[in-house]
Amino acid sequence: MNEGHLSLHLVRDGGGRTRLARRRQCYPLTTTAVLPLSDEDTALIYVQNAAGSVFGGDRLTVDVRLDEGAELCLSTPAATRLQGDALSVQTTRISVARNGFLEFVPDMIIPQAGACHHQITRLEMDRDAGAILLDSMAPGRVARGERHSYALVLLRLVVTCEGRDILVDGARFCPVEADPALAGALGEDGYVGTLFALTTQADSVALATDIAASLDGMPGVFGGAAPLASGYGVVARFLAADAPALRAASHLAWDAARRRMRNRPAPALRK
Repeated sequence: MNEGHLSLHLVRDGGGRTRLARRRQCYPLTTTAVLPLSDEDTALIYVQNAAGSVFGGDRLTVDVRLDEGAELCLSTPAATRLQGDALSVQTTRISVARNGFLEFVPDMIIPQAGACHHQITRLEMDRDAGAILLDSMAPGRVARGERHSYALVLLRLVVTCEGRDILVDGARFCPVEADPALAGALGEDGYVGTLFALTTQADSVALATDIAASLDGMPGVFGGAAPLASGYGVVARFLAADAPALRAASHLAWDAARRRMRNRPAPALRK
């Protein structure tokens, strides 16, 4: 059992670039150095798990703070594998100040047979901040014949703006209670992704239209997008037939959101 912690504090310097002001880490969580994105002031950081997987019993916490005007793209270098039948919990807490922008785009999680996992993400953002959040999950180690053989995967997201909840979202996959492969759930595909594009600075209808159009007609992908009832952006959900299709759909949805919100294409992250 690991009790890992990672804390990142990012600021915008006098030259307009985002830099890492402080980092604290405790095994197994660590990061790469801050990497520049081409022709941007955005910082790119990969969160790494030195243990290689999230194991049963792990308690992992990530805290990220973006000061005014800071821009961060936070990702992972590979898929996150969930192992062991004891409950593991990963909690991520992020705050984004005025004119800050967060892109949290980790690779997919892959729950192995018997895995039991809770993933909780809390984002606090200023009204003039923006964020793009991506979650994606495989049905298991499909090449080994594991498809929805995990015990439980719980995903929860809470977003607040100026002290008020603007988004509460959750997904619970528990195959012993309800087969995720049933029609009306994930069906035969089993690879699932969700993207939230959170902003008050862009037309939500146009943003949803762009994201939906990016997914339309993709082979092996079914999805769509719609404005959030709170008026703070858009949600997109999609199913894919396999891992390559899920990664492609995730990138296209991210790219569409980024072009509308930031007038920039999504970078090709190194994996």
